Amino acid sequence: MSQLTCRSCSRTLSTREAYELNGEIYCATCAQTAAQRAKDAGERSGITRYVDKSVCGRCNTYIGEGGVAAGPLRLCLPCSELLQNWPYPQWLKFSLAVLLLLLVFALVHGRKYFEAGKDLYRGERLVEQGQYREALLYLKRTVKLAPKSDKAVLLAAKAAILSGDLQTASQALEGHNNGYFEDADQPEVREVSSLWDNATAAVSKLEQAEKLEEQDGHEVEAARLAHDAAAMYPQLPGLTILVHQYDEGVAFSHKDYDAFLAIAQRDWDSLSSAHTAANLSSALACKYAVTGERVYRQRSEEMLAKARQLAEGDKESLSDLAEYEPRIRYRLETRQIITKTEYDKKFRSGANAAK
Repeated sequence: MSQLTCRSCSRTLSTREAYELNGEIYCATCAQTAAQRAKDAGERSGITRYVDKSVCGRCNTYIGEGGVAAGPLRLCLPCSELLQNWPYPQWLKFSLAVLLLLLVFALVHGRKYFEAGKDLYRGERLVEQGQYREALLYLKRTVKLAPKSDKAVLLAAKAAILSGDLQTASQALEGHNNGYFEDADQPEVREVSSLWDNATAAVSKLEQAEKLEEQDGHEVEAARLAHDAAAMYPQLPGLTILVHQYDEGVAFSHKDYDAFLAIAQRDWDSLSSAHTAANLSSALACKYAVTGERVYRQRSEEMLAKARQLAEGDKESLSDLAEYEPRIRYRLETRQIITKTEYDKKFRSGANAAK
């Protein structure tokens, strides 16, 4: 058996007692001290057991400088050939093949969950930056794959509410155990709950305003509710023009047709739609009725034609225009300004009764 000497204490060691550190031989005790010194000096401090490379690492046959390297060991030629051609049992080969197939299956079918994780990360970063509409593009995909994930659902609901998309927020929350979260006191749940309550309260005010708008004499109250809703939930799409519509109703009820025309013209300039075109036509018809100046009538008829053009293919816009246009034309033909209630009572009560 080879005899070795410790670099530090000079004790004679057998190969079983020897350790190596940076090419030097140490006993177990001295190796620890040497490793600490090496570490403090910024050198490699990993200790390994001494391996006698003059003997085969498998059969212990003396091979001197010959043999074949096998990692930290050296093997004699027969042992090297034996290991290279080792007869692995069939069950082991079969198990390896099965494991490889399972790995491929996991990689293929787990890819979508990896993508969902990436989308969640991107969405979360965008929410933190206040880019809610952009975040929602990623978070909707995440929720589709993981509808039970608290984090994904809460982030998607928050992004949807703060980008004015209450429908998506509702779908995300309802898809998560009908909006139930085990830890209802966690800050994220309380935040989304507060945002949802505020948004739905604003929508409720708009619904109240819509009902009041249908009744003569309640224009001011309806407009106040609309303005309150806009202050509570400004992210709701189209809210600015909707509020202006209620302001137009107040101006109409006060016979302030200049204010009515100014608001309608501003809305048309900011958004060209069948609705804003019809509102502008209505305001111009009012100005024609009180002044008799044909330029107002001509512009009113032009805006009606524009409204019909913009409404093509849109059933809702066509339906609204079919209800609105006869009242504008009555104003242009008679130069009389009456409310919707008065017009319905005069011209549509018989038709409604027949229905």
